[in-house]
Amino acid sequence: MNKIILVFLLLLFTGCSSKKPGVEIERDLWPYELYNKFNLRTLASSYSNYLKHSCLSYPKDFFRPDQVYMPDTQNIVIKNKTRTLSFELYRRNYVIVTDEVKDSFSSRDIYKLYYNEEFDDYRVDMFFIKEKEDCTQLVIFNDENVSQ
Repeated sequence: MNKIILVFLLLLFTGCSSKKPGVEIERDLWPYELYNKFNLRTLASSYSNYLKHSCLSYPKDFFRPDQVYMPDTQNIVIKNKTRTLSFELYRRNYVIVTDEVKDSFSSRDIYKLYYNEEFDDYRVDMFFIKEKEDCTQLVIFNDENVSQ
């Protein structure tokens, strides 16, 4: 009987637990942190198909550091020959994400940010694209924006 009560209580507490992808952010962020630690698997974007089949998760996996530009302390723009990804910090826990693919895709949305302590990254609560067990590593290629 005690085991049944224990299982019931466990299910009750699990069902009542928060479904948020992390904790609310209690400090000011530096935009460059999003280049390193924003988990792209938590939002719908032009990266979704890549994320379904690859081991990549963060902007740093798609862009080299020389493709990063910070126009001010609230914005970061990450750009290569065909793609632009930008983050604009909006209030303490919100970010405006702009995702553009040359001549084919453009979106601009605002999301509430959470910090996931287990993975040391930032996430939104839209959904989560799981990494496949047999995912492939992709390589960031040089493009025409790099000076020789």
